Amino acid sequence: MALFKSRFGNDSDPEPTSIVEPGTQDDPPIGADLRAAGIRWDMVMSLFMRMMAAVWMLKGLMFWGTIIGLGDLPLNEETRLKQAAIVFFALINCTAAVGLWLLATWGRSVWLIALAIEIGVGMFGGPRLVGLVSPFSAFFVGTCYFALVFAFRKQKF
Repeated sequence: MALFKSRFGNDSDPEPTSIVEPGTQDDPPIGADLRAAGIRWDMVMSLFMRMMAAVWMLKGLMFWGTIIGLGDLPLNEETRLKQAAIVFFALINCTAAVGLWLLATWGRSVWLIALAIEIGVGMFGGPRLVGLVSPFSAFFVGTCYFALVFAFRKQKF
């Protein structure tokens, strides 16, 4: 018991020792990220990317449905150009959807590339080639706009 009293003091010490508690308001915890009140743009961006991942996965599965014969014509009866476009968009839309769902940087890149190619093909190559009509094109342009807005807001420029 004497060892315990000598290390931690006893009641007869003239000065009490002050103990500094970690985690006071002056010092945030190590690795803590202090945020101001308001909209958490990183959360908004991640929710937006997950919603777009769901939409793009459905688009990719629709192209895969055409490949396995659920479309108007079997794939082997389509023109070669349309066959190539269907297979390309089936692969790239599903790949972009997985990358978006994982919130990976490559997913955003693949998604924006797929989006740009679909808009370009819809504008110049023929909307019927990839099944694009004007409401879908407007939706694609709108999603691209919101992705860029959320990205800039997230970076706090």
